[in-house]
Amino acid sequence: MPRKPKKVMGVYEREPGNWYGRYRSPEGKLVRKSFGPDRRAAIDWVEEAKVIRRTGTLPTSAKQKKEPPVQKDEAVTVANLCSAFLAYVKSQPDEYRDQKNPPRRIEEIRKAFGVRGAAEVRAPEIEEWLDGVREDRELANATINKLRGTFSMLYKHGKRKGLVAVNPAEDVPLKDTGNGVERFLSLDEERRLRAVLTRNIEACDPERHPELRKQAIERMIEFDVSIRSGMRRSEQYNLRWPDVLLDRKVMRLRLTKNGKPRNAFIIEDVKKSLLRLKDLDVNQRAGKDKTDDLVFSKAENKKWWAAALEDAGIENYRWHDNRHTFCSRLVQAGVHLKIVQEAAGHASIASTMRYAHFAPSQVVDAMAVLNWVS
Repeated sequence: MPRKPKKVMGVYEREPGNWYGRYRSPEGKLVRKSFGPDRRAAIDWVEEAKVIRRTGTLPTSAKQKKEPPVQKDEAVTVANLCSAFLAYVKSQPDEYRDQKNPPRRIEEIRKAFGVRGAAEVRAPEIEEWLDGVREDRELANATINKLRGTFSMLYKHGKRKGLVAVNPAEDVPLKDTGNGVERFLSLDEERRLRAVLTRNIEACDPERHPELRKQAIERMIEFDVSIRSGMRRSEQYNLRWPDVLLDRKVMRLRLTKNGKPRNAFIIEDVKKSLLRLKDLDVNQRAGKDKTDDLVFSKAENKKWWAAALEDAGIENYRWHDNRHTFCSRLVQAGVHLKIVQEAAGHASIASTMRYAHFAPSQVVDAMAVLNWVS
């Protein structure tokens, strides 16, 4: 008597000599196909479906053509990883609010490594390439770390999609970005900067150039609000008037760095600046949803900001450093670090601790409990 064939999951004999294969699609639909007396064909069909379930898209009907599976590692190039990750970035604007720099970095990686098999790229090659990019273009270590991070994300995304099993970029060490001391604006630098912004306002005749004068005044207000509220640039320039609650002294920030809404706080000087801006009646820009309730009329401040810094003789200072100035001045004034964390919207106290060196007196005062009392 011939031995019974070994059972294979998904392959069954409905009536003697008539073999079928079946699988369940991700949507839960049962898909069946008849292979007559050819049991081997039924087994191959089911096994192919198992591979496609991991690496492709399963059809929901036996008549529908299967998508060819993407083979791991050897068949996948870095260009494939770039395309997959770029599509993900573009489909997730809430997660990747910066839709300019990540695609640019992805394209840079594609040009350098696109034709290479994803599994054959090694960490030393990536490190050598990053060093070359830094030297050729004289880039800061922080910029190189971002490029390295994008390289790693390509592979992480590929691993999630079953395209690769490795991530050589993870083994590339991060570049040293310095001792962590933040740049902040001194009072003398602030006086010089305000003098430049005031001259720019006075240079615009209110009768002959009313709109230019309004723009110059708005720039002063932009600076005031930035340095006295500690908002990040994206938070400030995406702020809307309905989220400015003057009576409650808060500004509700919906687009933040970590994606979670938070409040920025309105002190008296910020309130005066916002009310002055409202009285200016500048032509408002429309947001992505076509509404025109954005607080600031322009989202781009790089040109006028760079020109003002140059006129004031201030070097190595960015708009983001207004935020560092905000935090450091609070700490220097004796404000508790936990309050600074809340005011700045830091998700972790570790971020606020960067400014602890501005408040040695707080440490000394706290240690006073150890003084011997006779």
